[in-house]
Amino acid sequence: MTSANGWITWRPCCAWGFSATTSPQKSGSSSSRSQQNWTPARENLYVRPLRRENSLKIGIVGAENTHTAAIAKTLNVDGEVPGFQVTYVWGETDEFAKKAAEAGQIPNIVKNPEDMLGHVDAAIVDHRHGKYHLPAARPFVEAGLPVFIDKPFCIDLAEGVEFVRYARSKGVPVTSHSAMSTQKSTLELAEALKGIGRIRSIVTAGPVEIDSQYGGVYFYGIHQVALFHELTKAKPASVSAVRTGADGIAVISFDDGSTGVVHCLKDYKAGFRVSVFGDAGALHSDLPRDENIYLTGIKRFCGMFETGKEPVEPESYLLPVAILSAMQEAFDTGKTVKVAEIPKI
Repeated sequence: MTSANGWITWRPCCAWGFSATTSPQKSGSSSSRSQQNWTPARENLYVRPLRRENSLKIGIVGAENTHTAAIAKTLNVDGEVPGFQVTYVWGETDEFAKKAAEAGQIPNIVKNPEDMLGHVDAAIVDHRHGKYHLPAARPFVEAGLPVFIDKPFCIDLAEGVEFVRYARSKGVPVTSHSAMSTQKSTLELAEALKGIGRIRSIVTAGPVEIDSQYGGVYFYGIHQVALFHELTKAKPASVSAVRTGADGIAVISFDDGSTGVVHCLKDYKAGFRVSVFGDAGALHSDLPRDENIYLTGIKRFCGMFETGKEPVEPESYLLPVAILSAMQEAFDTGKTVKVAEIPKI
């Protein structure tokens, strides 16, 4: 059976089904918010009274990624989230910064990221390589500014845990996500899984370059791995992997006996796919993208910037780091690698 939701489904009694479509002028400065303005109310909830007459001003660190221009265009040009503007950008090169500023109508380019401090209310960190994310975010957390960190949050779990604990100690909210985890098709699929019984296996496929210069499987593998956190609550135990030339398959073993199979396909141009097999049926989705694939995520972190409340628990972006670390090691060594546990934050 087929429908507009982008899913194909089989159920023993044909009781129901979802299925698939085949698939600058200087802006005025804004006072930065010191850490004393943030008051931890309880775990994962921060309360900050926000008083502003104009738009909340955002600075973006990193312009090599296309995400920077896309986020700025969504806010500055399309005005999709009223009350928020990207007003500063720093790029890895002058050319990257200029291109992003022009595309997103960002009025100010800085020579050093910390030059934004005192002029923005929040920050976004958006490098292609995840190893640069947390060092770039730390000065903003130190200054008391909320930060959205693009995927992946980092490429070292211990570093990620330490950073979140540091941000909590300062009373500063931080968050991160993969755009795939915020798509309407992903959220609808997660809801539909309630109808297929106990999950036995989740199979994903999509573009991943195992030897990417931007962090190997971390760079694009994050999109598939992040889906597992949305689709199953089982705990990942270990990862094994097999390479076939530039491509590869990784198998995640979960503590409830279920499996996750991740197809890493270099230069794959057909997007992402997922199949979920349960005791009572199966669902298959082409995961069609939202019209603006960034908008739901932008609304999510802008809400955090304004309210001080983190939208997700740290596990949602730390667990993919743990899985990807094990996956990269499995590809590199050919051994089955245990997935590190996420400690209590």
